[in-house]
Amino acid sequence: MDEREERVRAYTAEGVVWSRLAGLLPGAEDVDLIQGCWDIGEQEGGLFQLVDRLFELELSVDDSARAELAAMASQWAVWDQLATDIVDLPGSRGQLRVLEGLEPVDKDGMALVPWMRCEGCGRVLAMEHRYESWGALSFQPVSYVVSVPDGTLLGFDNEKEGAVWRALDALTAPCRVAAAGG
Repeated sequence: MDEREERVRAYTAEGVVWSRLAGLLPGAEDVDLIQGCWDIGEQEGGLFQLVDRLFELELSVDDSARAELAAMASQWAVWDQLATDIVDLPGSRGQLRVLEGLEPVDKDGMALVPWMRCEGCGRVLAMEHRYESWGALSFQPVSYVVSVPDGTLLGFDNEKEGAVWRALDALTAPCRVAAAGG
C-alpha cells in the first residue's frame, strides 16, 4: 500500500470512529450536525460541539468512547483544550481510564505524559513530548508510547498516519483478546 492509499485508509477508519462518536447523541439533528462537521473538514469544531452537547444532555459516556474521544481530540490537536471536559464527562469508569494533569516523566531528554491506562492489563499510554527551548513541552506529541508491565515500550511516531489509533489499539489489545476468549 502506498502512502496515499494508507492516508485514505486511515482517514476512512477514523471516519467510522467519528460516526460512532456522533451516534452517542440521541437526536438525529445532533448526529447530523456532528457528522456534518466531519464531512466539511471541521473536525476541531465538531469535537467541541460534540463534547458540549454530551455535557448539556448529561449523557453517560463509557470508557471506550471516552478513550476514542481523547484520541480524536489528540489527532485534531484540541486535546489540550478538551482534556478536562472529556475526562469529566458523565459515565462509568471501567477498565480503560483517560487521565489528565499528571506530571511528565523524563526519559532521555523527552517527557512522557501518562494519558490512558488499562486497569485490566496494566498498560499505560503516554504522550511523548520534546522540551522546547523555553522549557515548555511541545504542543503536539512527538510520539505515543505504550508501556507494558514487563518493561517493554511500544512507540508510535506521530508523523506516521494513524499513530494515535495504533497506540490506542496496542493499549487495549490484550484485554480485548482476553474478553473475546482468545
